[in-house]
This record gives sequence, structure tokens and C-alpha cells, in this order.
Amino acid sequence: MRLADLTVRDLRFAFSQLLAAVLFFALVWKILSPFLPALGWAAILVYATWPLAGPMRRHWPPVPAAAGATLMLALIFILPVIFLSISLGTELHHVLTDLGSVDAHTTLEASLNRIPWLHELLAQIPAAWKTKLMPGALTPDLSAWAGRLGSVAGGIGRFGTLLILVLITAFFFYRHGEVLVDQLRRFVGQVLGQRGDAYLRTVASTIRAVIYGILATAVAQGALAGLGYWVAGLPAPVLLAIVTLLFSFIPFGTPLVWGAASIWLLSQGEIWAGVGLALWGALVVSWIDNLIRPLVISNAVRIPFLLVLFGVLGGILAFGFLGLFLGPVLLVVLLAIWSEWLRPATPAAPPG
Repeated sequence: MRLADLTVRDLRFAFSQLLAAVLFFALVWKILSPFLPALGWAAILVYATWPLAGPMRRHWPPVPAAAGATLMLALIFILPVIFLSISLGTELHHVLTDLGSVDAHTTLEASLNRIPWLHELLAQIPAAWKTKLMPGALTPDLSAWAGRLGSVAGGIGRFGTLLILVLITAFFFYRHGEVLVDQLRRFVGQVLGQRGDAYLRTVASTIRAVIYGILATAVAQGALAGLGYWVAGLPAPVLLAIVTLLFSFIPFGTPLVWGAASIWLLSQGEIWAGVGLALWGALVVSWIDNLIRPLVISNAVRIPFLLVLFGVLGGILAFGFLGLFLGPVLLVVLLAIWSEWLRPATPAAPPG
């Protein structure tokens, strides 16, 4: 049927259908959008632990198998993250409270005077400037920081709610995972045709590569941070390295560990050790994340390193920590579409 053959009534009917469809999907999006992070994380974690849940699915009834797999997921990922987050918040509160009662002027000036060239520089600074640069007590500033811990606690509460939703969603994904994957494969096949399976395999391999990249980055950050703790003379550097490794799974978690250690060294008068550890953490430990993870992903899925780097960083900026997976996946699919579009068409067979 040509467009000229359509009547005004047909056009009105088509427009009303389009408007109803847009309104319907807008309402669905309004309802589900708050839960999309939980759905995304549940899908990623279930996919990552699906082989581990294989024995339970084979030997247990469906519901107990899904419950056991969800408990396994909580023990491996969720509960350690909650425990470490609460523990770190408590320790930061104690550190800031203790520092609030410290005479910063006396402590810092006594420590800086041990360095000859800094002592001479401080001697040339007017007394009024010294008062502004090094106030007599850190209590007002640190009290402000301590007050901000309330908002951090609220964030931890929202984070805990998200984790509970992730576990509930993961139970149903474990229970109906095979059915959901089959429906997804059929849907993608209807939309993209024969290319659907290839795209799904690309997405699966990319998610797997991101998981491997996260693990490799965690080990590297823990080892490098442990070296910094040992050089700085901190007690129990191996334990601190393990804590740093675990906190690397939390978005921007490692700076909380080496940052707290640097503040502790500075409060003890160890200026060189505190500043050196802060520089080591900022320039090496934290930035190694931007190198190892894209390198592992690019080698695993064989796509350009620069594309993966943009996917990781851009995904985090656009979608938060969930963008660590979404960014590379979207760019990998884009590269697959681009490569297929550039592929020359197969010439038709000559007539017999």
C-alpha cells in the first residue's frame, strides 16, 4: 500500500496506535527505571556465578537450588562488601574524631621543622599567614567532615537496599535463568535475524572479560598498595594490602584505604611517609585501574585498547559503576555492527 492510498482515518488510527505505544512504554519505564541497577547487577553476578551453581541445579530441586545459589552469591560478594563498608565508615569516624582534638599547628610545625629547607621557608612566612595556613586546631574542619559522615551513612543505607533487591532478583534469575536466556535469544533473533546469536556471544564474552579485568585489577592494586604500606613503615602492610584488594571492588574504594593510612601517618608527624604514600596511591595504585582493566578486556575480546578504555571510563561517567560493564558492551556491539556493515556483500551466484 502506498502512502497516497492511505486515508485520513488510517493515518489517525496509526498515529493513535503510535501515541498509545509511546505512552505505554513511557509508563513501563517510569515504573521499572528505579530497579534497573538491581536488575543489571543481578544479571551480571548471576552470569558470573552460573558455573558455580551448576552442581546445585543438577542435584537439587529448582527452588532449593536457586536459594542455595543466592546464598552462595551473598557469601561471596554481597556480605563482604556490606561489612567492609560499615567497618570503613566506623574507622573513618574514629580517625576524624581523634584528629579533631589534635593541635594541628603544634604537630605539623614540629614535624615540618625537622626538614631544614621547609624550616627556613616557614621562618619567612608572616605570623598572620601561618595562622591562616595552619590553624591552631583542626576541629572546625574535621567536624564538618564528621558531619558529612551522616550523608555517607545514608548512602550506605541506600546501597544496602540495592543489595537486597539484587539478591531477590538473583534468586529468580537462578530459578528461571535458562528460560529467560532462551526467550532473550529468540527475541534478538527475531529483531536481528541470524546475527543475533553472534551479538549475544560478543556481549557474553565482553562481560566475562570485564569480570576477569576486575579481578586482575584488584590483585594488582592490592600488591602495589601493600608495597607502598611497607615502604611507608605502616604496621601490618599485608593486612592493609588485603583490605585494599577487597575495597577495589567498591567504586572509588581504594582511595579510602590508602587515604586513611596517609592521614594517619601525617597525624603521627610522618610527613614524608604520609605525602609519599598519598602520591603513590593517587598516581600508581588508583590509576593502574585505568590500564590493567582495559588491557585485559581488549586482549580477551580482541578489540582496540583505546575503544575499551573509552568504554570503561565513559561507561562509569554515564552510568556509574554499572557502566563498567555497559560501556564496553555497547562499544563492542557497535564495533561488531560497524565491521559487518563494512564487510563486502557476497556476490550472487550466476544463473545455471
